[in-house]
Amino acid sequence: MKNLIATILLCVLTMSAFASEQADEKWTYRASAAYYPTVPLVALPWLAIGVGLSADQDAGETSKVDFPPYVSLEGIYSFNTRWSLGLNVGYCGLTAYVYNADMTVKSQSSLVIIPVTVVGRCNYLYRPKVKLYGSLEGGVIFSPQGDSDVLPDVQLNPIGVEFGRKVFGLVEVGIGMNYTGVRLGLGWRF
Repeated sequence: MKNLIATILLCVLTMSAFASEQADEKWTYRASAAYYPTVPLVALPWLAIGVGLSADQDAGETSKVDFPPYVSLEGIYSFNTRWSLGLNVGYCGLTAYVYNADMTVKSQSSLVIIPVTVVGRCNYLYRPKVKLYGSLEGGVIFSPQGDSDVLPDVQLNPIGVEFGRKVFGLVEVGIGMNYTGVRLGLGWRF
């Protein structure tokens, strides 16, 4: 155990010696929103059961789900131009409605998910104004309204682009428990 701790500390202390080029900015903060089609995979069973079974098609009832964007805040520390590690906190609230034949609301149900994940990021291309990267997130999802309060969470974003310097825009394509689709956002480095 002591050898493992010493090895980890030695690797962390010497990591910058192996970096080909040190990043100017160490910390990056990002706010982002994922837009349609953004169905969190954790919500699919809720959608199928809660919406599909509660609408009586023979009686003329219809169902509808409101998909607001998945929003998140993220702080990332860059060890060098290749590797970064950070923390991401997100929020998604889905609401499902079942309408009677006369379009009055028969029932309504909501699902709120709050993912908290650790983000590992690898930059494929690191230029002063453009960064191309991939990231993997792992953590837990808190669902205050569900039967189980904590669920495991995994999100893979194989392609991401940041464009700009201190203040930048971002576009990511991802699939996972948080969202599936495209995420857009703004960030700030210092």
